[in-house]
Amino acid sequence: MASRFEEAFSRAQFGFDKRVQFYQEFAALLRSGMSKPEAVELLAVVASDEGKKKNDPIAIILQSVLRSMQNGMSFGEAIRSWVPSDDRMVLEATENSDDFPTQLDQYCESLRMKRKVVGTIVGGLAYPVFLFVMIFGMLIYFGRVIVPSIAVLLPVEEWQGAAQFLSFLGWFADNFAVIFAVALAMLLTVVYVSLPRWTGRVRSVVDYLPIYRLYRIYTGISFMLAMSSLMRGGMAPIVAVDRILPLSTPYVRERLIGIRRGMLNGLDLGESLHKFGKSWPDYKMNLSVKIFARTQDLSTQLATLSTDWLRLNQEKIAQRMAAIRNVSLIMVFLVIISVVAGMYSLQSQIAESVQR
Repeated sequence: MASRFEEAFSRAQFGFDKRVQFYQEFAALLRSGMSKPEAVELLAVVASDEGKKKNDPIAIILQSVLRSMQNGMSFGEAIRSWVPSDDRMVLEATENSDDFPTQLDQYCESLRMKRKVVGTIVGGLAYPVFLFVMIFGMLIYFGRVIVPSIAVLLPVEEWQGAAQFLSFLGWFADNFAVIFAVALAMLLTVVYVSLPRWTGRVRSVVDYLPIYRLYRIYTGISFMLAMSSLMRGGMAPIVAVDRILPLSTPYVRERLIGIRRGMLNGLDLGESLHKFGKSWPDYKMNLSVKIFARTQDLSTQLATLSTDWLRLNQEKIAQRMAAIRNVSLIMVFLVIISVVAGMYSLQSQIAESVQR
């Protein structure tokens, strides 16, 4: 038996790449005719290098899963404590379906696509943030160090033309730099905290702002992919919504409660999503679901629709991130040009003052 520290460390090591690799290998073994315990046991042996590395994190996890299954638990129940809530929900719902290996492969593909969207967002924002921090630091350096040094040679009050931008930097660095940095940090904290928690009518309006819009798209993608996976596993739409509801953030829960209420009043998933979803995940997407909900195979249609919508939004997000990056580069260029022009202007003004 592994210690608590080993279990915690193993859980931390069982990240996205390791989980997806395990799911795919597990699905391949099941497809070859192995039972679930046999497949887990074989993968545990491989992870431990035939017992030579019993303390390998993945080996510890798979041995724990195997013991739980041998004690009568299902695969989904056995792996529950080792994987995120989204994985638990889908695995428990689909493991008894007619084609669990195929559904597991499809779930892995959806995980990759979601991660790609997150990567696009994070990667798109990281570079502009880096540029902003770099420029802010440079401006503070000029305002706190360079400007006072030059002011010894020529009083700030006599600076003219482009040099006035440098005098502004000195004034800003002395009076507002700290306040600005603290205010910006507080704003980012408020946005981060409010993304999953803010509800109500005002939030529906704020959802059209860039950062909140990205969060709406991401949560919508997660919901649609989870619904398609659960429904392919044999769940009725309202049961799938009930399954997702406890694991949802307050923002998503508010929308799911409305959707559930509509379904309890006799509406199908598409009608309820369109009427009570508050344009979440997407107004046009909801109209499509409303149409497909009247077909015989909604789960398959939902999977296709979710995948297509995810790809489309990934392209849109990539375009928006590219636009943000270009705007950031232009701002950096303008700041640098302003600083250089200010320095040249100061050089000329100092030379003229010396000649006088």
